[in-house]
Amino acid sequence: METSRKKIIECNKQFYECLNSKKKIKIFQGGTRSGKTFAICQYLIHLLLYEKKPKIITIARKTLPAVKSSVFRDFMHILEKVGILYNGYLNKSELIYYYKNHKVEFISVDEPQKIRGRKRDILFINEGNELSYEDFRQLIMRTSEQTIIDFNPSDPIHWIYDELMDREDSETFISTYKDNAFLEKQIVDEIERLKDKDEQYWNVYGKGERATFAEGMVFKNWNWIDYKEFPDNDEIFLGCDFGYTNDPTAIVELRKQNDKIYIKEICYQTGMTNQDIANFLKQNKYDETIIYCDSAEPKSIAELRSAGILAKPSIKGQGSVAAGISLIKEYEIFCCNLSKNLKKEYQFYIWEELKDGTKTNKPRDKFNHLMDALRYGIYTRYSNRADFFVY
Repeated sequence: METSRKKIIECNKQFYECLNSKKKIKIFQGGTRSGKTFAICQYLIHLLLYEKKPKIITIARKTLPAVKSSVFRDFMHILEKVGILYNGYLNKSELIYYYKNHKVEFISVDEPQKIRGRKRDILFINEGNELSYEDFRQLIMRTSEQTIIDFNPSDPIHWIYDELMDREDSETFISTYKDNAFLEKQIVDEIERLKDKDEQYWNVYGKGERATFAEGMVFKNWNWIDYKEFPDNDEIFLGCDFGYTNDPTAIVELRKQNDKIYIKEICYQTGMTNQDIANFLKQNKYDETIIYCDSAEPKSIAELRSAGILAKPSIKGQGSVAAGISLIKEYEIFCCNLSKNLKKEYQFYIWEELKDGTKTNKPRDKFNHLMDALRYGIYTRYSNRADFFVY
């Protein structure tokens, strides 16, 4: 036990903030790699070790794949390092860990029935940005002792700011990568390169500050909704911007209903060959869906078509960027709220500025991979160019 105790207290500051705060709601706002999720898991495991009264602890995130690939994995890793993983019992099918008289359950909240009816002593919401306020309300109503929520401050407007931070029973803690004592120098250097990339981006992801709407945003007033609210219609198509080494391959799913466009980010990944892209689309059942690709890459389009993908070239040429942006602005836009990279690009996709501060009518060549994919799809499909042929 002494070994376990020694290991569990080798923690970042968020562990001690959890331990010392007497507030019912503890809010952890942090930039990239600040170590907040890991430290909160350490705190919950500390409770398993030293709380005598039986506790039911719920750890929640929006979707089950997200739970399994992040907070569940971290929690199991810490249990193993502390040396108590095999002292308890893990029900792998239900994602429930039992230790002594305590119970830790991992749940997703993407379906209402998963969060109604369950009661608990302690609630930890991981990546609170992903949840709706109604999700949160249903969870906290069934939580008796304390609620912990962590989030990345990438949204200028969010219910966490509006509904939680001013409550008398809440306390907010802010952290950055500098508060994570266990980060390798290589990762620290990579994060600090963000300083030269974009000031506002650095403020959010480097300094952990609340995002603000960038001055000169190309698009404004987009809506962020659950994917289940997308219309169930047959007019589904894709847009693709090719990448490889430094730039990601970016793909969006697009739907149109009357004067509304619905957007979901489905791929944002570097190092993908054309065969990788084809395999990805087939695995996700998009192989019978038209995908409009960057027409500057005819070889890639031909290879996708040879692999059985319905790839077609986008309309490009002089004035097509401005025309595509104008066309998109004619629609009311609804985006899947789990499209993290799309949300980043939306916030930081701004008009290019001359040295004297004059704004141009050309977007800067940054944060534009998904934006280009979106434009390829919308402009090519709806621009009414009679001289455009897809073969």
